[in-house]
Amino acid sequence: MKKAQKTQPKLAIETEPLRGPETSYRHIWALSWPVMLSTMSVPMVGAVDVAMMGHLPSPAYVGGVALGGLIYGVIVLAFSFLRMGTTGLTSRAAGAGHKEEISRIFMRSQLIALIGSILLILLHPFILMLALRWIETSPAAAGHMDTYFSVRIWGLPATLGNAVMIGWLFGQQAMRLCMTQLIFINALNIALNFLFVLGLGLDVDGVAAASAASEWAGFILMIAIVRAQPKRFPLNLSSLDASILFARDKWLAMLKIARDLSARTLLLWAVEALLLSQAASSGDISLAAIQIVLVIFGFIAFGLDGFAHATEALAGTAIGAGSRTKLLLIIKRTTVLAAAAAGIMSACLYLLEGLIIPVMTNQPTLQAAIADLWFWCVLIPPFSFLAFQMDGVYVGAAASHYMRNGMLVSFALFAGLVFFFASAGLDALMFAFIVYLLARGIYLALYLGHMFDRYVGAPIK
Repeated sequence: MKKAQKTQPKLAIETEPLRGPETSYRHIWALSWPVMLSTMSVPMVGAVDVAMMGHLPSPAYVGGVALGGLIYGVIVLAFSFLRMGTTGLTSRAAGAGHKEEISRIFMRSQLIALIGSILLILLHPFILMLALRWIETSPAAAGHMDTYFSVRIWGLPATLGNAVMIGWLFGQQAMRLCMTQLIFINALNIALNFLFVLGLGLDVDGVAAASAASEWAGFILMIAIVRAQPKRFPLNLSSLDASILFARDKWLAMLKIARDLSARTLLLWAVEALLLSQAASSGDISLAAIQIVLVIFGFIAFGLDGFAHATEALAGTAIGAGSRTKLLLIIKRTTVLAAAAAGIMSACLYLLEGLIIPVMTNQPTLQAAIADLWFWCVLIPPFSFLAFQMDGVYVGAAASHYMRNGMLVSFALFAGLVFFFASAGLDALMFAFIVYLLARGIYLALYLGHMFDRYVGAPIK
């Protein structure tokens, strides 16, 4: 009887988050919209880069910037674990009230970013040499690619440092500050493009320098803002204990996350590479049509990622606090909002087909090819939102191995369908892509109970 009486207050505490503002739809939306708004500024930078080079005498300038940006993007993609891993570990530490560990997580992640950046700067001539072995392009474009990458690489420490900063701020639910950072960096990048290229007469080196300088400016600005708010952001570097900062178990945990998320990132890239290579085998029009579909998918992902990032922060905090009830409510409510957003996106794509396709291309043959695939574009939001949401849950839990395994299964399913329908055309490719997106979400949803048992406590009832 005494044990039963002792457990009663605990049950009451577990139900408290149901009435808390931190799990309300309003709070979730307040965390989501800044991410949506800030990520929408990212494609603008690439568009301005291309526009600047497109007004120079040779198309080789555009090609060189595109190829140099591709190599740089692959490197940044390989380090994407810094953002996601930092978010999960920080949100869990915040939920558990471990302020000193929040500082240590920041420093560990920044050390990985710094060491990795220095190594890649030293190795960048070899990276370019390997890239030229795999990429077939004109000597002029290859020269511009070399110039762009050799300048841009000096911004890598700031690029990776900013990824850590965003993950760290996400973990503390400081989404509006992240919005400030991203919009500042992208706006400055655009302004410096105009200054360096149109004002100073530079070309590829000007575009690359603009990107590197804006990353460094954004990083310095955010460090200053964070250090000015010690009560809100625990970053007391002087009091860090080196023995705890370099604790072997903490570093092993971070490296495990890095291994799992790097493998997942490679598989994400492999899906798009396989999709494009199969489309290319059917001709240039098919390749261009699938590429434009993937551009539309990117914008869909930017929008839905707002809810996924909110889920990361909220779920990690709930797990750190050991609250199953709160975690379940967060998952349900963020998923409801994401589903509603996916429905709105699908409706907009369906209704605005006649406006969107002409914006993407003015070539009649390509317009017709995209129109034939538009049904699949309309289906992408409702079939993909669950994958984004479940990623948010598992990133918040720092449960990276589930994400890796889910990608292995869904990639295997995608590859199997692609080769099974190898001669069935673009509709079959898009069907395989839709199934892959759905499989990612379903796999992670099915393992929620197992993740709860491992990270939060007793089984879900």
